[in-house]
Amino acid sequence: MKRMIASICVAGSLLIAPIQSFAEVKTGGNQQIVVKDGWVFEQNNWYYYVNNVPASGWKKIQGTWYYFESNGVMKTDWYFDGTNWFYMNSNGGMEIDWNKIGGAWYYFENSGVWVASNDADYLYTIGENQQLILVTANDYGTSKAEIQTFEKRNNKWYPVYAAMQGYIGRDGFAYTMAEGGKSSPRGKYTIGTAFGRYGNPGTKLPYRQITSNDVWVDDSNSPLYNTWQQKPANDRWSSAENMNIPQYDYGFVINYNTERIAGAGSAIFFHISDMYTYGCTATSRENVLSVLRWLNPAKSPVIVQTPESELKYY
Repeated sequence: MKRMIASICVAGSLLIAPIQSFAEVKTGGNQQIVVKDGWVFEQNNWYYYVNNVPASGWKKIQGTWYYFESNGVMKTDWYFDGTNWFYMNSNGGMEIDWNKIGGAWYYFENSGVWVASNDADYLYTIGENQQLILVTANDYGTSKAEIQTFEKRNNKWYPVYAAMQGYIGRDGFAYTMAEGGKSSPRGKYTIGTAFGRYGNPGTKLPYRQITSNDVWVDDSNSPLYNTWQQKPANDRWSSAENMNIPQYDYGFVINYNTERIAGAGSAIFFHISDMYTYGCTATSRENVLSVLRWLNPAKSPVIVQTPESELKYY
């Protein structure tokens, strides 16, 4: 798709290449007055004149934006305006969308502003998703993580919030998950039910308010393994995690082990904490609330969790 877009951009650029205008010569008495209007090629550069005055700065000509330096010379190549980068092709036209420049791909908004690539741009498993939470750690064996949020617009991933400090399991990401372990799962997962001990904070996700009787069953031998239930157990399970705790003031279910394979791990959430977890992903209360209010099930949100070295697998 990128190659097709780039080809279209190049072809379009050739159609709008500057066309040399002949200067009009007017005779007044014994004098000849040269009037320059439109494109003029002189001194090995292109200029655009309006009634003998060369354009400078940004100018839109026949639907294409050009940039002219203070001396009137049409700009080509990269241009930095002090805040943003733009790319003017060999014909002077400002590029938009995906373009291959010097062997590398670059993306430009409709305004021409170059958007730097980010981690989400290189993931190949999220083509059908419009929202992404990316949780990465420097390596295995660390509980510290970085949480990034992205949303796709016009086939390009944009950061939503600044990168967040986060935490995963005490023992880092797991090579293989097991019930009772203190590691977090690697992989790509859908987003489940949002929850909290208080009313809905404004999320579009399905929301369930926790009560004092709510538990998450972690008994691998129970037919209710890895599900949200209410006490009393009545012999339906022998162990379960209490949901009515401050860390679960707000959060959401990460849909891990939805097949409920016995012993593969349970109760994996995104929730509030300022330290390592026993398998969940966590960050500050403020961050959790921001993420909950942003997530929209209509945009097929997913969460990808992985050591940085394994991003290439997603």
